[in-house]
Amino acid sequence: MSPKKLMKRQDFIRKLLFLDTGGDIVSHLRGKGLPRGSLPGGKRLPFTFMRPPHALLEPAFLAECTACGLCIEVCPEAVLIEGDDALVGRGTPLFDPSLGSCTACDLCVEACPDGALLPNEDAKMGKAIFLASNCLLTRGEECSACVNACPEAGAASIEGNSILINAEHCTGCSFCFHACPTEPKSIELRGRPPLPLRAHPVGKTNG
Repeated sequence: MSPKKLMKRQDFIRKLLFLDTGGDIVSHLRGKGLPRGSLPGGKRLPFTFMRPPHALLEPAFLAECTACGLCIEVCPEAVLIEGDDALVGRGTPLFDPSLGSCTACDLCVEACPDGALLPNEDAKMGKAIFLASNCLLTRGEECSACVNACPEAGAASIEGNSILINAEHCTGCSFCFHACPTEPKSIELRGRPPLPLRAHPVGKTNG
């Protein structure tokens, strides 16, 4: 396969993983019973999860990651946790946006001995979704907290009484989520969907 075709295929897979599904990873993994997102017509969205930045796409990530925990240990923001659900791979690292924001320091990538996190892989962990029904702008009030907090140039902007999020630039770092003053939040974070259990490869062992 030519490099050009390979890149197109990888882009297509990434869009399937990051752009077409979503939900509330934290409520699922921690059993809080929080409501998940929904689509028009009352259709429910499946839960998604967020890997550390520069993670390989599933299932390559699961094939390489040994759940050594080194990336979790070195994270200065303490926003990486061990997955405790077979759907995402027990012990494998997840980015938990409820704990804080990812500063893109890449220490997790440097610490990874397995090749599951690579500097040349996309830094995208997920994406932010604007929820107009909760936003102050839609009520005619002034607010630009999420846009001001965004560290990625071109990822978020204000247009009229709406927030525009550019999925190509958004990494899902969660700075906008934590800056949002509304309750419930006007920003939702979505990551990648889990693979069916039968599709999970047998991972490496640390021995």
